[in-house]
Amino acid sequence: MSRSHQSHSPDTASVPTIDFAMLDRTLLLPSPDVQGTNMDGETVLLDLSTGRYYTLNRVGSVIWEHCTGDKTISDIQMILCDRFDVAPERALDDLVTLVNDLIQEGLLQQERR
Repeated sequence: MSRSHQSHSPDTASVPTIDFAMLDRTLLLPSPDVQGTNMDGETVLLDLSTGRYYTLNRVGSVIWEHCTGDKTISDIQMILCDRFDVAPERALDDLVTLVNDLIQEGLLQQERR
């Protein structure tokens, strides 16, 4: 997925984004209609409800791999820091940007615990 910001149509304007005050209580999980597979270090997602395909790079693939409903955003941030030797602020920025994009596309859901 590209990191460029796109204008949002009115029907996606109400999609909830990540609440920074709830990072340690927000769980992420794939939407029921989304299938993903890893191909050469990248993840290809298929939204069965729309027929649209999405490709995630290596970092996005690691994020997706941990969006299983049992890890918080804070947990995934620490995994990124360990795996890619990146500063926590940079890991969080990249994580939240991708997660918000995936939520807006209907590929990912968030739950509070």
